[in-house]
Amino acid sequence: MIGTDIFWIVFAAIVALFVALFTIRVRVDLEMADELKLSVLAFGVRIGILPKKPKKYNIRDYSLKKIAKRDRKAEKKAAKKAEAAKKKAEAKKQKKEQEAKLTKAEKKAIKAQKRAKMPPVPDMIPLFLQVLKTFFSGFLGKFHFRVMRIKIGVGSADAATTAMIYSGICTAMKPVFKFLDKHSNLHGMKTAEIDVYPDFLSDSITADVKMSFSMSIGGLLGVVFKTAFKFLFGWIKITPKSTSNLPSKASETSNKTSGSTTNEPKKA
Repeated sequence: MIGTDIFWIVFAAIVALFVALFTIRVRVDLEMADELKLSVLAFGVRIGILPKKPKKYNIRDYSLKKIAKRDRKAEKKAAKKAEAAKKKAEAKKQKKEQEAKLTKAEKKAIKAQKRAKMPPVPDMIPLFLQVLKTFFSGFLGKFHFRVMRIKIGVGSADAATTAMIYSGICTAMKPVFKFLDKHSNLHGMKTAEIDVYPDFLSDSITADVKMSFSMSIGGLLGVVFKTAFKFLFGWIKITPKSTSNLPSKASETSNKTSGSTTNEPKKA
């Protein structure tokens, strides 16, 4: 049947989409020697980010007609921006005028009402820490880091400073790579060219680095959605429940006392 065929075609397309999302990786290649080179490889297409290509100028873009068109577009944009700024200033002025009419007690009540709608700060801090932990643990778990070359020449104005910087870099590199190896997918360490050396003839630090970072699109989306849901449900959980429609105990007791006093007979 035609309906069944369409169903299976749509189902196959959805399955193919999910397979593509979780298998196709986006890779960022970084290379730094004389200049910084940064490019992104996605769906078999490489996009160069750095160094920026020189802008090409076409003489046809500078005809009188096109210049006048660009000027009109710029004028419309400036007028729209000025109108938006004017509306914003008017709204701010009206808000200040309304706030000036309020008494101190009313201002205090409004602030208390706004504060009551927000979760308490002691509950917000653990939520933000949990959300950050969920994001970074999930992100690093799907993250692939490949090292091809790291050569760093340490130089400075004097030999003592050079020795201190060299020692600090050597000390920091080991725990960094150990952390990446433990929490992410680290590749290429056995064949990578890694060399940190003191350069007492130079007064600056030189670097020759080549590495790549990659992650599947589906993995990234999964981490983002998981983090968003954790934050959303956690925020709902710690947000104070609205009690505006419920009568307060104080008002109930006051009503009872007022009713009892009015119904009691006066004693002679």
